[in-house]
Amino acid sequence: MPDLKNLLNDEIRRLARKEIRIALEPVTAQIAVQKKTISDLKKQIAELEKMLRKTNPEKIAEIEEAAENEDSKVRLNAAGIIRIRKKYKLTQSELAKLLDVATHTVSIWELGKSAPRAAMKQKICDLRTLGKREINARLSALEETPAAE
Repeated sequence: MPDLKNLLNDEIRRLARKEIRIALEPVTAQIAVQKKTISDLKKQIAELEKMLRKTNPEKIAEIEEAAENEDSKVRLNAAGIIRIRKKYKLTQSELAKLLDVATHTVSIWELGKSAPRAAMKQKICDLRTLGKREINARLSALEETPAAE
């Protein structure tokens, strides 16, 4: 005789999946519409940028400069620093070596007792664009440099 408990659990799971699928259909359709809209807007922006480059290159330089200034206002908190460090599987001392600061400084940042200055925030954010291999290569280069001196 089949196990009644398992049969009931299987049936409940099947019905729950069916109900969830039915409930999510409108949301899934809206997501598809939004993705299409975003794609169309990106294409439209690209076309407008092309037209602007042809007609007014000076304005493009202003826009790019404003975007760079906006990027320099980096938002970074203690959790973000920890997340970056753990993403690359770095210790606090390794992150300190990469940023050319003391290990204690990284510890204080991660505890939230102080925040890095703007220039250091930019260095930390620049690390985000690197891959794990490049980070490890930089670390090994930094470790070899003092030995060569």
